This record gives sequence, structure tokens and C-alpha cells, in this order.
Amino acid sequence: MLFRNKMKLLVSGVLLCGISTMSWAAGGGSVNTDTGAAEGKHFHDKGNYPSKYTIALQKQQREILPLADKRDFDEAKRGFIAEPDYRQIKAEAGHVAWDIGSYDWLLEEGKDFDSIHPSLQRQAILNMHYGLYEVIPGIYQIRGYDLANITFIKSKTGWIVFDPLTAKETAAAALKFINEKLGERPVVAVVYSHSHADHFGGVRGVVDEADVRSGKVKIIAPVGFMDHAVSENVYAGNAMNRRLFFQYGVLLPRSPFGHVDQSIGKNVAAGNVGLIPPTIVIEKDIEELTVDGIKMVFQNTPGTEAPSEMNTYFPDMKAFWAAENITGTIHNIYTLRGALVRDALEWSKQINNAIYLFGQEAEVMFASHSWPRWVNERVQEVMRSQRDTYANLNNGVLHLANQGITINQIHNVYEVPESLQQQWSARSYHGSVEHNSRAVINRYLGYWDANPTTLIPLSPEDSAPLYVEMMGGAQPIMKI
Repeated sequence: MLFRNKMKLLVSGVLLCGISTMSWAAGGGSVNTDTGAAEGKHFHDKGNYPSKYTIALQKQQREILPLADKRDFDEAKRGFIAEPDYRQIKAEAGHVAWDIGSYDWLLEEGKDFDSIHPSLQRQAILNMHYGLYEVIPGIYQIRGYDLANITFIKSKTGWIVFDPLTAKETAAAALKFINEKLGERPVVAVVYSHSHADHFGGVRGVVDEADVRSGKVKIIAPVGFMDHAVSENVYAGNAMNRRLFFQYGVLLPRSPFGHVDQSIGKNVAAGNVGLIPPTIVIEKDIEELTVDGIKMVFQNTPGTEAPSEMNTYFPDMKAFWAAENITGTIHNIYTLRGALVRDALEWSKQINNAIYLFGQEAEVMFASHSWPRWVNERVQEVMRSQRDTYANLNNGVLHLANQGITINQIHNVYEVPESLQQQWSARSYHGSVEHNSRAVINRYLGYWDANPTTLIPLSPEDSAPLYVEMMGGAQPIMKI
């Protein structure tokens, strides 16, 4: 036991070294705001504005998309209690850790930006909701403080916190704000839904590690949490950090021509990232636990959005916490920053399990990102649409692969069924249909397209001179 505890401390120390760099990169380190964003001005003097063809395409999309369905907007604002009088949160180091105000140009009512796809602009506006919200009496969320939501369950003597954000500073600000508005209560437990840093990195902003070690505060996590937090964030940490800049475009100014949104939230806070190892690990597929008077039923869902993840059901409140398995978007199967390719089929099966375990009676579904859904019919509608989308992605792609479609063709061939395309909850923002379809083939068949000439390709630095030579040299190319 002593050896195991020492190893946990060692692993957490290594983990912090790996993750802190990534969260800084994700938050950009400092806020790059474009003052001309609200007027639709380009942030660069050589930047191009949308062509007449782009404008025509955007207009066509506004006519095709189911924009008359406003339910997401109604749900996103439901339960609003209060918004803080600040729109920035400072890091302990002195820089700005969070700045929701740098996206305020999105809030001009009726403003369409032709440089942003209408569907993406809609998602970006939905993610602008900011402040304290009541999900149902006893369950509260603070949204717009980080990429994720922080959730507070009112227990017998305090708060049970679900997913304490990325950074200590944003988590501490959230705890302070809810205590100011609803009354001071101590944190009695923290639940990590899964092994990604935006769901545990701010834990030191809501609890003191000494209270965890003494047993005063419980930390609850799914089986395999520590192992996967390390493997996803440290082993390839340097490479993932570099790639993250390309996935999120975080160095771009916050502008209709730059950084607009990150689909499941606005951005990632750039503050102090920490980790306190869990004291209770949920080992079984389905496991019940009562903490400070709150009965919870945990559903382990390995191999879904994260290799270690769990949903939670509150039977006494008929409330279902979907972790990051069901949000306001279809998720990445392959995340471009780098990670193991996820299992779309297993993801759909775990959602299906949740439908039959909890979805038959749940009256509200809330999650670590996006906004809640209320009333059982609506809850089941969203659960089923995402289950079916992940299942069709897996099965549809494999059907085409078995007909001979390769990894270099699938993104131009596979299409989401039209019936699902008309459901906002089945649309892909945090991962495109194109790259997710390639990921399914990569998972089952690997990266090779079965063409012998591509099995061992030349490196770019070796092939590039040959292409230049083939085109007659550098000078003719420069004239094109």
C-alpha cells in the first residue's frame, strides 16, 4: 500500500508537468482580442474577406439548416440565476486566465458573419451563456468559466462538485460565486467524470489536499482514471501540445476571421493545473454510492469519449449526468491534437445502456459541457440521436470500406443519414464527419490504403525536390 501511494504521488507529479504546458497552450497564455471583431473587420491588413461564392453558400446554408428549431436556445438560458459583474478571471501569475468578454462580438442580435458557417456561429452563440444556473432544485452549474461546466450538487452539509474545470483560478472563482449567491457551503466531495484535464485540473481551487488526505473530502473517479490521465497527457505530451495549436487555432485573435469557439465551450483557461488522486475508485460497471445524503448510481463507460469515463444517475432527483458522452455536439472519434482513436460503436452501446438504465425515467439530462435537456421525451430524443449517429458512423463507414472505399476516399463518400442531419444534437462540431469517418477506418484497418506505392512513402523533405524538378524547377513554379 505504501508503495502504491508513493507511485500515485509520483504519477501525479509527472502528470502536472505534462498537462500544465498543454492547458497554457489551450488558453493561449494570453488573450489575443481583435478590437474590430464586432464590425466584422479582418484582424490582418492582408486578410481576405468572404468571396461572393462563399457568401452565396452561407446564404444557402441558412435556408437549408433547421434554424427554426430554437429549443437549444431556450434550454441554454433556462434556470439562469445570476451573472458575475466581471468577464475576466486573472491567474495567480498575473496574466488573464479567462476572458469570456473577448467573444462578446458574437452577441450582437441578428448579426450574421459570412466568414463563419451559420451552423458554427449558432453553436458559438449557444456557448456564450455565462454565470450560475439551476438545473433543478439541488443541482446547479456555473457555465462560461472554462471549456467545461462545473456542477454543484447540494448535499446534506455541503457541495458535491462534478468536474472542477481546468484551472485552479476559474474553479475557485466559480466556488466563490455560487457561495455568494446561494450561501456558503463546504465542498464535501469531488467527482472526476473522466481523465481529461479540463475535468480535474482545477481541483485545488475547490478543495485543500490536506482535507482529502484526512478523509474530510472524498475524491471519486472511474476505474483506470490515473493510468489514462497519464497516458493521454504525458506519454506524447510534447507532440500533443504542438498539435493542439493547430486543432484549436488558439494563437488566432478572437474574431469572426480567427478564433470563434471550441464547440464544447469557448476556450480553455490558462491557469494553474493540478491533480489530487482519487480516494474512491468506481470499479464495477454499475455501482451505487451515497455521499452526504446524495444517492448516486455510477455507470462506467470505458472506451467512449475517454478511455476512463463514467456517467452518473441521481435516482431521487430523476437526473442523469452524461459526463462528456452526450453534449451539444457529436464528438471527436479522432481528436486532431492526438489520442487513441475512439470506438464509435462502443460509444453508441454505452449510450444505449444509459437509455435503458436511466433514460426511461430521467426528467433532466445535464453534462460537463453544453446545456441541460428537460422532460423525459426530450432527454430520450437527444440520447437516441447521438446513439444512432455514433452507431451509423461506425457501421456506415465499415459498410463502405468492405465495398472497397479506402481511407483516402471515405471522407468524400460517407454521409450522415438525412434524418439525423436535421437534428441539431446529431451535428458534428467538435470533430467533423470527414475526419471521424477516416478515423473509423484507421481504427479497424490502419492508415494504409492498400496501394503498394504508398506503403513506405518518401519523407516530405525528400519528395518535395522531386515535385519541383518534375514541374520544371523553382522559377516556372513561382510564375504560376
